[in-house]
Amino acid sequence: MDRADLGRADHPAPADRPAGRRRRAVALALLAAVPPMVALGTAAPAEAQRRVVGGTTASTSDHPWMVALSSRQQFGGGRSGQFCGGAMISPTKVITAAHCFYDEPRGTRVDRPGLKVIVDRDDMRGSAGRELSVRSVWIHPDYAFAANMNDVAVLTLAEPQVDRPVIELVGQGETAPYAAGTRATVFGWGDTTGRGDYSPLLRGVDVPIVADQTCARAFPGGQDGKFDARGMVCAGEEKGGKDACQGDSGGPLVVAGRLVGLVSWGTGCAEAAHPGVYTRVSSVADAVRSAP
Repeated sequence: MDRADLGRADHPAPADRPAGRRRRAVALALLAAVPPMVALGTAAPAEAQRRVVGGTTASTSDHPWMVALSSRQQFGGGRSGQFCGGAMISPTKVITAAHCFYDEPRGTRVDRPGLKVIVDRDDMRGSAGRELSVRSVWIHPDYAFAANMNDVAVLTLAEPQVDRPVIELVGQGETAPYAAGTRATVFGWGDTTGRGDYSPLLRGVDVPIVADQTCARAFPGGQDGKFDARGMVCAGEEKGGKDACQGDSGGPLVVAGRLVGLVSWGTGCAEAAHPGVYTRVSSVADAVRSAP
């Protein structure tokens, strides 16, 4: 169900991947980074995939708060070890999705060895920018892996980035940015077709916020997952064609320069009648701001 599967791969989805579920950002990056023979035998997180579909290239020079999460030891160096996206919200804090730190098949918390936050790098094949060390990872205490609720994590950097621009969070309980039809933009390095075509370049795509009632009908429960407006918001075109995907997990959904959502889960990528599902930042903003 998540976009964590967004890690990306040029191979069929693992047999143990839940039917109908889309991604949780870790798997795609993992599969894209390892040699084909290894990737085929790797049990990838069911929700690890998420990518930007139907968008265009973007730049961290225009969006300097945009970051990539990296674990070269786990996902290889071909794409800088990128497995999820995130955003700088303070000189020491990066926000992302909680499921980026979970083993999808088992639903258990895992560490990402050699975890880094990459800044100022548009092309994951290059070495531009910097790779920052992470001191700690906070997962929302009420995160529910199976239900995808409170899908948010905060990384604390080892050294403050005092001169780096950050993105503002929407306020706790704020509703205006979530009005149906509001234009939003999602960013990431994930799959661009839904077939494992991961982009080495940062991409962004504009998508409209979808009414909660519409999203609830699209995801009533069962294999496709259950939408819960208390902690989730949907975005996407009714006819499909534009969406986040595997490898985009944890990436920002932005409205008028503020962070309103995080790539969380979905069914397929850019499918008609199946918009992407994002963590509703207004439901977790206070917890994020007080994260240790």
